[in-house]
Amino acid sequence: MKEQNRKTEYPWIYIVCLIVTLALWRAFVVDSSTHLLANFTPIGAIALFAGAKLSNRKMRYLFPIAVLLVSDILMSPSETSNGFLYSGWMWTYLAFIATVFFGERISKVIKFTTIFTASVASALCHWILADFGVWFGGGINILTGMPFEKNIQGLLVCYSLGFPFFLKLAISTIIYSFVLFGLNRIINRTFEKKALALE
Repeated sequence: MKEQNRKTEYPWIYIVCLIVTLALWRAFVVDSSTHLLANFTPIGAIALFAGAKLSNRKMRYLFPIAVLLVSDILMSPSETSNGFLYSGWMWTYLAFIATVFFGERISKVIKFTTIFTASVASALCHWILADFGVWFGGGINILTGMPFEKNIQGLLVCYSLGFPFFLKLAISTIIYSFVLFGLNRIINRTFEKKALALE
């Protein structure tokens, strides 16, 4: 699976539909569920795909962030601890922006290895930023019931507790990314066949 150019190979509406579908899957099926797929989130894949496939640079960032915001609002309770979304949301959004950037980096050569590498890198970035936000924002250490200590040891403990979530996010980002880029390839080939048939 290898693509060599940045251009949008078929009408942009199909790219948007793929992203929105995955966002709705996250909001209503995955993260709000109680089965094994709970928190097996596609947010990383959404950002990677947008970064790699949307041709307008502003839209690469604005559209997926808007989609994430809408899905977060749908998932969030009516009352939150900080009055907007969830605690530490800004760190998650910063990681999301970084993931779009990773998508840009692989846009010229999209293949198995680049998708895999970008997926792992985005999950790693999310783990580092989000858990730093938890530690910095006075998050609670579930082992002690007290806030994490404001020192290196407290930060390392926070990262260690978040490591299982990093693994789950990395695996889910890899899987969802291959699904998205795979569907992209299938749709692209379908349009190419139709174009050849009309010639």
